[in-house]
Parts: sequence; structure tokens; C-alpha cells
Amino acid sequence: MLGNDPQIHWRAALSARTFQLLFRPMFRLRYSSPELQFATKKIAKPARITIPTRHGKLKALVYAPTPQHIAAWHASGRRPPVHLIIHGGAFIVRVPQQEDNIARYLASEIGCYVVIPDYDTAPKVRFPVSEEQTYDVFRWILGNGEAHGWDGERVSVGGPSAGGKFALSVAQQAIDDGGYVPVAISAEFGAADISRPDSTRVSAKPNPVVPPQMMDLVRRTYFVGADLTSPLASPALYERLAEFPPTLIMTAEYDTLRHEMNDLAADLTAKGVQVTHRQFDGVDHGFTHVKPVEVAREAITMIGDLLRKAYA
Repeated sequence: MLGNDPQIHWRAALSARTFQLLFRPMFRLRYSSPELQFATKKIAKPARITIPTRHGKLKALVYAPTPQHIAAWHASGRRPPVHLIIHGGAFIVRVPQQEDNIARYLASEIGCYVVIPDYDTAPKVRFPVSEEQTYDVFRWILGNGEAHGWDGERVSVGGPSAGGKFALSVAQQAIDDGGYVPVAISAEFGAADISRPDSTRVSAKPNPVVPPQMMDLVRRTYFVGADLTSPLASPALYERLAEFPPTLIMTAEYDTLRHEMNDLAADLTAKGVQVTHRQFDGVDHGFTHVKPVEVAREAITMIGDLLRKAYA
């Protein structure tokens, strides 16, 4: 079966499956370069766990900080904090391992646990399943600190590309529920307004990483039948942005998604949110995981700086 949703046309489902088959191996190879590993301390192989959600159980990777970090946190009377990373993949590709370099860096340098869920994607599911799954994972992290040794009162969320959009959506759902809100958000080259016409997604680069055809496929699969102006689909349209926690937004000069994320950064700032915003010159979508190494290092260091301040 191409997908389990009758609203997704078989041609779109076939295109999504082809996209998965073509890009999953590339994601695994592209994001495994040792030059992009910036952790200075040895981090254990991630544990593999299962997390319940309203849409079924999800597999997840859990990176633990070093024993020295854990001991230092305990000596201060606290458990290590937790960062939830929601991986990218155009709402279609499922490769949580692609976030290995960032997860290892944060566990090594910040001393936090890192949880990366393998959430469902199109064409198997459509909006808002992934938003709800990732929020359920966030809620599960809050309630399972004692069992896993982390601090359920210091939880942040972030992610690249589609994962950046889901990170924003986790914060939205937390605010709407009136419960615990992440202590910080990191959105790297993310999406913020799915309703935005592709004519506004332009790049000076002839063949950008995210072309109009990719966004069209995303709308025809994951967002098929959705109201794209719904704040849960397009976080930039959320009416309670002023309640967001400290937020890091990083964009790229040649990324076709930079305009909506730059606009979101400006809007959050105008609403009084503590925003750190950086557009990196000369690079495209995915710069935390590809060369030039200097850009990737600086960007990942910025994520660490955000979390270090938030956890303090």
C-alpha cells in the first residue's frame, strides 16, 4: 500500500515513497561525516526506547550526558535537563539518526539528555498527526524524569527544517493546554507558514535545496485537506506568539524558507519574546549538517549557548 489515507492521491503517495527511497540513504550518508562531529567528550551509543502517543507507540533515540556531567548535576541538587530534537525530512523522510552530530554535541558540551523520536510521516499519515505525536513525546518526557534520570522541569525543544516547524508547534500546544512550556525553542532553517505562496519562497541559487516542487509535494501529502491558515499548520499565524519562551531562529541566505522564518523572528521580537536570530551567508538549507564546517560549528554552538542559558 502506498499510504493509508484516501485523501492522498495515489500519484502524490507514489511521489512521496519515491522521495523516501531516494533521500533516506542520502540523509544517512550526508549526515555521518566525522568532520561535523563537534563533541569533545565521548558519548555513549544512544539508547533505543519506545514512547506511547495518542497515535501509537514511537521508537526514539536517547543520548545520555557523560557520567561526569550527571555527577555534577546531582552535586548541584538537580538532574540533567533534556532537549527534544525533532528531526527534519520534508514531512516525509524518517531518519532520526541524522541529528546525531547535534545530539552528541549537546550531551557532551551542555550535559543534557537528548531525545529524538521517530515520528510518523507522509504518506502514512497527514496533518496534524506528527504535531500531536511530537507534543505527546514532549509530555511524556515531562512525566518520566524520575524513571530516566532527567529533570522534567527543564525541557527544551528544537529541530531543523520540518522539525523546526514541529518544535514551534510543540510550544503552541503547550501554551494552549495551559501547562508546562519548553524553557527554550531552537528552529534551524525551519518552516513557519505553510499557507505562504511559493512565489515568496525564492532563492538567488539556481537549484536550492527546497524547490517549489518539494513544497508542492508536502502540501499534496502531509497537508492534504488541511486548512493551511490554521496556526497549528502555520505557526507564524499563531495568535499567542508573545507567550513563547526564548527562541533561536537560524536561517540561510539561499534557503527558500528563509523569508518566512526571518519574518517570524521579527514578529516574535516585536511581541517581546527573547529572540536570537542569525542568517548565515553563502549557505543553503541544511547548513548544520553539511560543509562548510565553520558554519556548522558556529550554528551548533549557538544551539548549545541557547540551552546553557535556558537550563541555568
